[in-house]
Amino acid sequence: MPTGSISNSQTFRNWASGFQALATLGAVVVGGWFAWRNRHLFRYGQPHLTISHEISHRRVSPGYVQVAITAVLHNSSRVKVEVFDGLLTIQQMGPVSDSDAEEIFAETFIDKKHNGALQWDTLTQFRLSWNLEDLIAEPGESATATFEYMVPIYIESLLVTTYFYNAKVMGKIKEGINPLEAERRKRWWFWRQPGPRGWIRTTPHDIISVRNTQDPDGSGA
Repeated sequence: MPTGSISNSQTFRNWASGFQALATLGAVVVGGWFAWRNRHLFRYGQPHLTISHEISHRRVSPGYVQVAITAVLHNSSRVKVEVFDGLLTIQQMGPVSDSDAEEIFAETFIDKKHNGALQWDTLTQFRLSWNLEDLIAEPGESATATFEYMVPIYIESLLVTTYFYNAKVMGKIKEGINPLEAERRKRWWFWRQPGPRGWIRTTPHDIISVRNTQDPDGSGA
């Protein structure tokens, strides 16, 4: 064999060594990319809302009370947050009988273990929907969404829950799909956006004063 020549086996080993180095580098890059997207090591670009409720009520007839709910969406992140879809749930907390209250408690605390929130009777639950740029909270600012409902005057206490879906993760939920059952947008798995599916807030509200008030307009707010 002439001096300085390289055998085929040596050439193959060189190519294999180079390919292994490239594969290792690629694995490091891909692993770091997944750590950034899926484990949220860098959160500066992630949207976040802090939800609060302003709830009031007013007697509108001998038998019904109007309830006004304003959800305040404060953007505590560094990026603009746009909301397309949400869910409003209103539950009756009172009055309930002692036996019903005991049953609700027993269903929640099974074998002395807490298994979630107390399951009050649901008066209504409906989907909320906004068009493009209808509901936007800029960084450090707040946006509001107001809803109205009417309940019979015998109801003394409500539990109000609002859920606002993260449009960056969920996209626009199609009509006819229950937001509770909606999944993340069907994209290629490596394009899925990290972050929360949405933001929730639950607030109790008492309207007992409507039946007891002596005000002519029946306002208990």
